[in-house]
Amino acid sequence: MDKILRINMGPDGDPKVSEEGLGDYAGLGGRALTSAVVAKEVPPLCHPLGEANKLVIAPGLLSGTAAAMSGRISVGCKSPLTGGIKESNAGGQPSQMLARLGYAGIVLEGKPKEGNLYKVFINKDGVQITPDNNLCMVGNYDLVEKMKGEYGDKIACISIGPAGEMKMSAASIAFTDMEQRPTR
Repeated sequence: MDKILRINMGPDGDPKVSEEGLGDYAGLGGRALTSAVVAKEVPPLCHPLGEANKLVIAPGLLSGTAAAMSGRISVGCKSPLTGGIKESNAGGQPSQMLARLGYAGIVLEGKPKEGNLYKVFINKDGVQITPDNNLCMVGNYDLVEKMKGEYGDKIACISIGPAGEMKMSAASIAFTDMEQRPTR
């Protein structure tokens, strides 16, 4: 894993995608990478749901290898519940696929225009971001079925479901497992 994918959802138009080398983050993965990015790049006094916060998704250092139990992925940001740096860890296929594509992390930054829901598709050919408001308020299980119908069976999904869309305090991020269940 040798690059970071940045997706700027800023309000100045369409989302912008860029890739960069690891730089100061070389040698970090998972929780170490998410916490380092948040500590370095997120203003401590920003609002957790504001555009200055960043959501960082990072596979563990051993993801993408044949090592047992290596399919771990971390998500970090400034927490809306505590106001501090928070990291959560899950298992599933997205960590393996992102690592095999060379991504040590994805940094989501900025805030999209209100009312638009975006779909991010990442594969060996690049990154596509498209607005897809047909996915609004679709549950995680139904969303995975829709994505399989659109992209085929060999996919991994990360989704937030209706609770995430409504910014509820009990919202979570779901990662598909080997059976493509968004349960992790």
